[in-house]
Amino acid sequence: MTLSNPAGEHAGTPNAPIRHTVDTLNSDALDELYARLDRAEEEARQYAAADSADAAAGSYALRAETAEAERDGAYRERAHLLAWLAALHPAVRSPAPDVDEPDWQILYLYSSKRGWQMSWHIAPRDADLFTDVEQVPADDPRAQWDGHTTEQKYTRMRTHVHVVHMNNRLGADDCVVCEGSGRCPGCHTTIDEPGEGEETK
Repeated sequence: MTLSNPAGEHAGTPNAPIRHTVDTLNSDALDELYARLDRAEEEARQYAAADSADAAAGSYALRAETAEAERDGAYRERAHLLAWLAALHPAVRSPAPDVDEPDWQILYLYSSKRGWQMSWHIAPRDADLFTDVEQVPADDPRAQWDGHTTEQKYTRMRTHVHVVHMNNRLGADDCVVCEGSGRCPGCHTTIDEPGEGEETK
């Protein structure tokens, strides 16, 4: 088999590229060329796969970052609403004993001075919204969880809202449910609560 270098291309150097002619291309040389082509195609596939994986990772990271930002925005809006409610109802805040991370708090909000308790965890990033809410130690009587579940909390909220709207529509000076005695969902906690069956003292 005759091998030759292209004119002017590293002529005379031992490692110069080999150039085949039609007359000198035999089966062995053709097999070598196919092998080189297969290796080049495999490298191209690997590069393409790596680029695709990088693009997918970037896309997933962007989607995760967007979802996290949306979640944090929703929690921030929730915190604004709770701070507003805490300005309109009796409320205190205390350290959260059930959270291992530092600076978490629990907001204890009451429908009235003797009303139902509702509570929410407050993240450190939202603490600036609650600086006007009284801070109390964890053993303060007003900061003792009464055992309500999340669903009971929502039931208390809906019931309180219903009673307040009913009184507002009727223009009543005293609650039309308990006639000012303080014995109704909107005023006090001494009636049966849905799902509990016992009077709350």
